[in-house]
Amino acid sequence: DGYRNTNLYQGGREANQDDYRYQDGNYEGYTPNDGYYRGGDEPAHEEDAQSDVTEGHDEDDEVYEGEYQGIPHPDDIKEKQKKRAPAVDDEYRDRADLMAERMEDEEQLAHQYENIIEECGHGRFQWTLFFVLGLALMADGVEVFVVGFVLPSAEKDMCLSSSNKGMLGLIVYLGMMVGAVLLGGLADKLGRKQCLIISLSINAAFAFLSSFVQGYGFFLFCRLISGLGIGGSLPIVFAYFSEFLSREKRGEHLSWLCMFWMIGGIFASAMAWSIIPHYGWGFSMGTKYHFHSWRVFVLVCALPCIASLVALKFMPESPRFLLEIGKHDEAWMILKQVHDTNMRAKGEPERVFTVSYIKTPKQVDEFIEIQSSTGTWYQRWLVRITTVLKQVWDNVLYCLTAQYRMNTLMLAVVWFTMALSYYGLIVWFPDMIRYLQDEAYESRVKIFDEEEVSHFTFNFTLENQIHRNGEYRNDKFIGMKFKEVRFEDSLFEECYFEDVTSSETFFENCTIISTVFYNT
Repeated sequence: DGYRNTNLYQGGREANQDDYRYQDGNYEGYTPNDGYYRGGDEPAHEEDAQSDVTEGHDEDDEVYEGEYQGIPHPDDIKEKQKKRAPAVDDEYRDRADLMAERMEDEEQLAHQYENIIEECGHGRFQWTLFFVLGLALMADGVEVFVVGFVLPSAEKDMCLSSSNKGMLGLIVYLGMMVGAVLLGGLADKLGRKQCLIISLSINAAFAFLSSFVQGYGFFLFCRLISGLGIGGSLPIVFAYFSEFLSREKRGEHLSWLCMFWMIGGIFASAMAWSIIPHYGWGFSMGTKYHFHSWRVFVLVCALPCIASLVALKFMPESPRFLLEIGKHDEAWMILKQVHDTNMRAKGEPERVFTVSYIKTPKQVDEFIEIQSSTGTWYQRWLVRITTVLKQVWDNVLYCLTAQYRMNTLMLAVVWFTMALSYYGLIVWFPDMIRYLQDEAYESRVKIFDEEEVSHFTFNFTLENQIHRNGEYRNDKFIGMKFKEVRFEDSLFEECYFEDVTSSETFFENCTIISTVFYNT
């Protein structure tokens, strides 16, 4: 303000611009009308003097004037409040704020984890895990194809109707749907490896048991629970494997992993072709218990599941899952194991794992546990089960939040259409073709009424015929086949059947006298 006061400046244009006189504590001289001061050399000397005084002086080293009086600095108070705030305020903070903080931590973890996996490299460990998880996926594929192969034999042993057969085919997929939601959700709470072992154990146990049960209802129940294990292991296998892969390898190796599903189908087909036709590969215990060749086939199909369970015991838990639940040290040890295994296989054992600290997200959910002295045993288990189911349901709802809703819906539509076309072709399409073939077959049926045949040898195939009120005496049926043949109200007297095979052939209300059936 002193410089802008024109009354303090005298001389105006007559005065020399460099000639300043101190008067009443103010400078007198020429000042332009723009309001800015333009001085000469003296202010520059003053700046130099000020810089000389402050040279080597650090503002951080300044002594706070209240320090000698015992008054803390305001900045120190703020720092202490920041450190104490999370421990005190987490209980009272809104869950949405905690989840937002956790999501921010997860984003940081995702970037860091990607760099760590790249440092671990891709090698022997990933290939070992590839074949172990491929065996688990192959076991699931085998169990899905089992029902289609055993239906023709099981419908005869259990006297199944068309609706029973349809339910037997449906029940496996129903179990898979429930298992995918339940066990897939549990994998985010209990661990990838642990839930995969649970899923495979359920599948193996009830697939093994289904080969021995005799009644249709119990067999249906066993296939339902087996489907629960199949559906649970399918999503876990891909999530488990992807968490050991870097971004550049992920899509390629997950696609290769799908190959084992088809290998499972080939294995099931080969076992069905080599076992089921041998009807004598079984045993009977009286008239109540029969163990035929198709049951041997069901038993053999459980072997890949058992083998994958044994191999999975030697694999570690997913380190990404351990970091998500705050188990930093365990995750670090597993990542170091992956790194050292791959480096030794590459001939570089001296390479050191350089990661020392990994970001862990903020823990929000807590597993509710009650003391053993509280309530009865079933009340404690009820609390545990209720808590787990609530966490699984929260996972489902999490997929429908604003951030993931569109991706979830789009992928659900894609997966639904793929499953509809795939399973529709392998389940519905063959039945439709068979129905059309049966209609055409029945339209060409040949009917023979009241025929009398004696002392004749049948050594050729009889197909698509109906014989009513016929009489066959001293006839031989040797080395022949009956295909879709029906004898109604007919008489067979002193006939001989040897090496005869048949399909869909029935003797209804027939009289058979002194007739021999050998290897037939």
